[in-house]
Amino acid sequence: MTNATRDLAVIAGVSAIAGSRATLAPALLFPENKVLSMMAAGEAYVDKLPGIGDRIESAGLIGRSISGAFAGAVVSKRKRRNMWLGALVGAAAACAGAYVTYYARKKFGQITGTPDPIAGLVEDVAMICLGSVLLDDDRI
Repeated sequence: MTNATRDLAVIAGVSAIAGSRATLAPALLFPENKVLSMMAAGEAYVDKLPGIGDRIESAGLIGRSISGAFAGAVVSKRKRRNMWLGALVGAAAACAGAYVTYYARKKFGQITGTPDPIAGLVEDVAMICLGSVLLDDDRI
């Protein structure tokens, strides 16, 4: 795998996390920012409450696309790649990530009988781990 291909995969992967939790990708990119960390924690909590809209509804996708574009641009800049391409890849990856994680969470709950809030917690942990691995330059 070439460096450019690997960089694009990291850009898409980090941005796809925004499809699951819109504030988590920026919080992982800027771990020293306590406001972003608190926003990500708040989003993770609110996600488990009843009556919260689905992430694949229009409003949810718009916010996730913006977050994914931001994450893609930041990762692109850090990798010395084109930020505009990173933003486009990021927005698309966030939309894809929203659908993949939405249906994966539903299927996980159906197969295992796990209540949705617990399935959401599993999803949170998986996204944090994925982001940590993707952003650790020594491992990729």
